[in-house]
Amino acid sequence: MAVRLRPTAQMPSRPPADAKRPPMAASKPLTRLTLRQLRYFVEIAHSRSFSRAAEQLAVAQPALSQNIAALEAELGARLFERHPKGVDLSPEGHRLYQRATELLGGFDGLRELVAGREARPAGRVRLCLDASLAGVLIAPTLRAVETRYPEIELAISYGLSFEARMQVESGRSDLALMPSAAELEGIASLPLFEERFLLFGAYAAMRRAPRQIPFAELARRPLAAPDRAHDLRKVIERAASAAELALDVRYELNSAALLLGVVKEGLAWTILPDSACVDAVAAKAVAGRPIVDPELSRVQALVWLQGRPLTPAALAVRDAVVDLVAALVREGRLRGRLIDTAHKKT
Repeated sequence: MAVRLRPTAQMPSRPPADAKRPPMAASKPLTRLTLRQLRYFVEIAHSRSFSRAAEQLAVAQPALSQNIAALEAELGARLFERHPKGVDLSPEGHRLYQRATELLGGFDGLRELVAGREARPAGRVRLCLDASLAGVLIAPTLRAVETRYPEIELAISYGLSFEARMQVESGRSDLALMPSAAELEGIASLPLFEERFLLFGAYAAMRRAPRQIPFAELARRPLAAPDRAHDLRKVIERAASAAELALDVRYELNSAALLLGVVKEGLAWTILPDSACVDAVAAKAVAGRPIVDPELSRVQALVWLQGRPLTPAALAVRDAVVDLVAALVREGRLRGRLIDTAHKKT
């Protein structure tokens, strides 16, 4: 094996021990970074859109863009990757996001720190509820969060399951409570409870029905149901396909209230979870019976965008909703079976 040695004459000599070393280059201090820029950056990361972030922050979009441009210049990195549908965090943006949320959370807790109190989660959190649960959950959720976390501003919206998914994917919602979340890509989920579907009919007609309705019986009844894009309809159609049954869907309506309106008039029967029919059942306008052979059910879960850490405020709201749903299920105000993973809030 050949070994090449450098001539001794060219070997650098070791400097004397007392020789002064050149000063190490210091990193450039961040002199123009502001909390406003970090707040703007985090809101854009949530909304995945400059225009939606400007609307949420109530600032002009040019001012928002200027602040982000200044932040990128100060950090020497591009924080967002632009595309026709909005923006995504760049690799550098992902690294900044978690630290920025920690810094803003710490800053927002300074008042508690100075007063000698434990810092409480603060900030704005956007929660979207599946429409079938909204009537039962909106008021208790607002009350629970206001009581436990008065520094959190909670904004609640509701919609169909595909609308809730789009809210999370677009960044317009931090969290959503929706069904069949395990089927979605890029979405983290925490299953809460499993709810059964019942067949609902006009109160007088249902009083003559048996205590349980075999699924095969549904093929002999006129039905009202959501369209095929709706999660509930997909559950029904999968069961019908497996049983080789053709259902007679007379009316397609994407609203529980509209479905129940048709049912109350005796025009059709409908398949819904108990939670969507609480008021109509209490008023004795409709009545429901469990479906068997097979049972129809789905899992409701809390979801958020995978790979994007939740803020301390969003984590607090997530845990409050988990506890609230468990309490409502135990009290019978939400009908279903609790899922153990709901208590693994990591």
